[in-house]
Amino acid sequence: MSDPGWPGPFKTTADAIMPPRSRCLRSLLIVGTLTLAGSSVAPDVARATLSSAVRIVLQKGRQYAPTDLYLRQGDTITLRNGDDGLTHHAFIEADRFSFDAGDQEPGAETRLTLSEPGDFVIQCGIHPKMKLTIHVE
Repeated sequence: MSDPGWPGPFKTTADAIMPPRSRCLRSLLIVGTLTLAGSSVAPDVARATLSSAVRIVLQKGRQYAPTDLYLRQGDTITLRNGDDGLTHHAFIEADRFSFDAGDQEPGAETRLTLSEPGDFVIQCGIHPKMKLTIHVE
């Protein structure tokens, strides 16, 4: 349906004002939005994919980032010292297992695979206020 007040074969007033490139971008935006909306139909599939990923925990500025982390049994985290001049020493002391990364110089990485369910606290032996709580289901 064309508007008799506008010259040319336009379908709407917006099409008459909008250049062809903008009309194409508008169409892509609509298709992308519909695709994203459709992907939220199966959130369990996305969660299962994410649970197998390695998560990076940054040690920087005498703190962990993030400070709380929710994981599944068998997930792996990488502790990365992101400080330029500070050494860190991550460790866990728990009833079921213990972990000690030793001294981590700037740029060093240590991996930890969590095989036990429960809540655990990773601390820094050098900076006692540094704490990361890990919740493993």
